[in-house]
Amino acid sequence: MKKTPVDNSSVDQVLEFARQRIVSGEYPPDTKLLPKILAAECGTSLIPVREAMRVLESEGLVVFIHNRGAFVAPLSLSELNELYKIRIELETEAVRGAETLTSADIKKLREILRLSSVASKAKDNRTVIKLNQDFHFSIYRHSNSPLRIRLIETLWLHSERYQRYSLEFRENTADLEHLAIVDALARDDSDAAASALEQHLLSTVALLNKAWSALD
Repeated sequence: MKKTPVDNSSVDQVLEFARQRIVSGEYPPDTKLLPKILAAECGTSLIPVREAMRVLESEGLVVFIHNRGAFVAPLSLSELNELYKIRIELETEAVRGAETLTSADIKKLREILRLSSVASKAKDNRTVIKLNQDFHFSIYRHSNSPLRIRLIETLWLHSERYQRYSLEFRENTADLEHLAIVDALARDDSDAAASALEQHLLSTVALLNKAWSALD
């Protein structure tokens, strides 16, 4: 029997569609993913949907349960703590290895934080998440390490779901922590910037661990 070739563009379409809805929270943890509905929403056959689900499974965003189907992967404290431990190692070294930022670079970072503060007050969490990523990667790209950046991007794909959850509990602490990073970079003190970044990530972990414990 001749095997039907897979349309990679259709797989990519379904992959992007489902991935974004998972990381944005539109498909919450433990949501069952129905192939027929995904195929209809993306205008594809079931074959690209199945291929996309396997990719999402390999990324840790989807889990398959025997005789039940595909589900959005649950959030867990163990994953959160491991994820942020690895992020701290990779991202602090990216900051330590970054070239000196120019005054224009520092100005750009401060502007991102200003816009983020405005979005936070407006409860526009989607924009806050996007600006937070812009802020961090505007720094990390100065490390001139494409491989490190790709690894960090993969970790951010998973951590966005936890970041979104943390916004329910944060107020302006993150802005102050971000400012500490910028102030250190403005002084060309990469060690202090890395330390401020580590404290920022650790505070997110502590916040979520506390919130999780309150729910138990």
